[in-house]
Amino acid sequence: MDEATLIEAAAGGDRAALETLVERKRERVFWIAFHLIGDRELARDVTQEVFLRLYRVLHRFRTGEPFDPWLRRMTLHLGIDALRREKVHRFAVPLDDTRESAASGRGGTTGGAAGAEDPASADATLRQGEIRRIFLELSDLLSPRQRAAFVLREIEGLTTSEVAQALNTRESTVRNHILQGRRILKEAILRRYPEYCRSRGR
Repeated sequence: MDEATLIEAAAGGDRAALETLVERKRERVFWIAFHLIGDRELARDVTQEVFLRLYRVLHRFRTGEPFDPWLRRMTLHLGIDALRREKVHRFAVPLDDTRESAASGRGGTTGGAAGAEDPASADATLRQGEIRRIFLELSDLLSPRQRAAFVLREIEGLTTSEVAQALNTRESTVRNHILQGRRILKEAILRRYPEYCRSRGR
């Protein structure tokens, strides 16, 4: 069943269609929430909340409109609310988690046995995992809106226009959030990880 038909059926009360839709979208929703929040358990809670909300409001979705941006906005709003409520203290995630994150996110590697057999691929995965680990540790320094803009633009790969639409704000505001986020993160990396900066400059 194509996605448009699936969404229409789910909105009409077809529970099997809704379950299929949730199964297709769960991983994407989780990784957006995880990159935004940086805590796996809280990201799972947000993911569950997103689909509970989806169940209640799917009948309002206008057939023919893009579904993924609508679902992404819902995820962002609930994720930002969770950040503000919980004020979670985020620390470095385990290596296995960063490998999984690198493999599952947009632009990640495929992972698995083939990646393990290729030293260059394994090194790239570990390096990407280290970058994500550092981001998760330092992103506590960003406001929820700065973090959301940074995650969508720099990790999810959305355009500035798409980020503005997702956050219901102006493109100039998004650009300001990202510039401020980059400055804050760069200063923090220089303070906490000077050896990493030296290695990048060689």
